[in-house]
Amino acid sequence: MANAGFNAATDIFGMGDKWAVQSNAMNASGSTAKCPDGNADTTHRDQYADRIAPSAEYTLKGDNPTLPNLGTIVTIATKKVMLVKIVIKTVKGAAPTASVSGVEVESGATTRRKYACGTIALTARHKAQDILGLLGQSTPSTLTEATFTFSITPSIADPKGVIVASDCNDGEVVAQYTHTSGTGAAISAPTITGSTTKVVSEPVSTTSPENDYVTTTYSITDSLTGSETAAAA
Repeated sequence: MANAGFNAATDIFGMGDKWAVQSNAMNASGSTAKCPDGNADTTHRDQYADRIAPSAEYTLKGDNPTLPNLGTIVTIATKKVMLVKIVIKTVKGAAPTASVSGVEVESGATTRRKYACGTIALTARHKAQDILGLLGQSTPSTLTEATFTFSITPSIADPKGVIVASDCNDGEVVAQYTHTSGTGAAISAPTITGSTTKVVSEPVSTTSPENDYVTTTYSITDSLTGSETAAAA
């Protein structure tokens, strides 16, 4: 017998059948305007800019999934929403996960600019993975966690709190790596050559706690290439 109190989460961002949906949220918010009098007491109050910023959590169940384009416009709860961020997390001893988020845009919005997340080599193995191949031909055995944040910056035009137009720009991916070494030595970040956009954006940092092993972290940032799509007539 089904429990009517249970709710099956839905794939609101269209991530596909290789991802198991864990949860989603609408994250509704709004702003309030207040008019104070001489005693700083509020005499008038109005509500405006009620919006949603949906998010969803997924667990990977199939190899080599295709990620949707950032900037894609989807319909969620009758609202138009722009997909602005995908965070892929891989860690030793756990299945890969994805956290996806979007922002509400104008009611007639269509996808006009999109950013592809590129080819990712992500499997359902419960281990840390270098899905962009930034560490070379083979993943170091010291890699214990790797998180990849694909994002764009949304641009919203909202005179008087009403969204009338939207666009997006500045696509990028940030790869954050964590290594644990049993030798007591720090792990070096890869050398970046031949790119005008890719850099080691967070330099090597080590943690050496007493009675534990050395942990090394660093990040690499690169740009995503945007492309225009035909505007609706």
